[in-house]
Amino acid sequence: MAQALAARRVLDARTLPAPERCKTVFSTFDSLAPGDVLVVCTDHAPQPLLHHLQTERAGLFDWSPLEEGPPVWRTEIARRAADQGRLRGVTEALSWDHDRLEEIERRAFEAHACGDAAGAVSAWKEFAHGLKRHIRFEEEILFPVFEEKKGVSPAAGPTAVMRAEHREIERLLDAIAAALEGAANGLSLRADLHHVLGQHNVKEERVLYPATDQALDEGDRDALVRRIQQS
Repeated sequence: MAQALAARRVLDARTLPAPERCKTVFSTFDSLAPGDVLVVCTDHAPQPLLHHLQTERAGLFDWSPLEEGPPVWRTEIARRAADQGRLRGVTEALSWDHDRLEEIERRAFEAHACGDAAGAVSAWKEFAHGLKRHIRFEEEILFPVFEEKKGVSPAAGPTAVMRAEHREIERLLDAIAAALEGAANGLSLRADLHHVLGQHNVKEERVLYPATDQALDEGDRDALVRRIQQS
């Protein structure tokens, strides 16, 4: 609910003189209330901006690429409350991303129900992009850390199950995209996705993420979240 009510501002940095871009993004970000989001549009990958934020606004933001060009990159930067702490943990950061993605998925089918086919397709593309990125950084960054710390093989144990479920989730994402683009409702496929994804997220949030946090000290947890932001 909090994400649904969050204020959303858009800043097209492409229209700004190059020396003013970073300063303007920072001043706009600083004006946000906790929970609000800023969408920044750039004509290049915004990694330098992320580096500045991680250095100068550590722990105060969440970073979510929405579109990765060329020709345009759109990145959502959400303002966290200062009292949430500057050092991040996997459970808090990745559970937040689950909630963010659920809200985008809801918007896609809400648009479809209202007859806004273009809006439904656009929202679904944003959702699918975000969820596929989430899957990628889990498999490339998070799972190897978990496997090393817990002494489990990638071919067995919880991460093997997670990877198999990821493949089914990706299949359903593409099938629903095709249904929406073809003006079909995709509701049965959506129910299938909710069944797989709902159970998947519960296992991650109750088992995998907390176990990873417990295996790392506070600094290493925060460093892992920073790596995930950079992915």
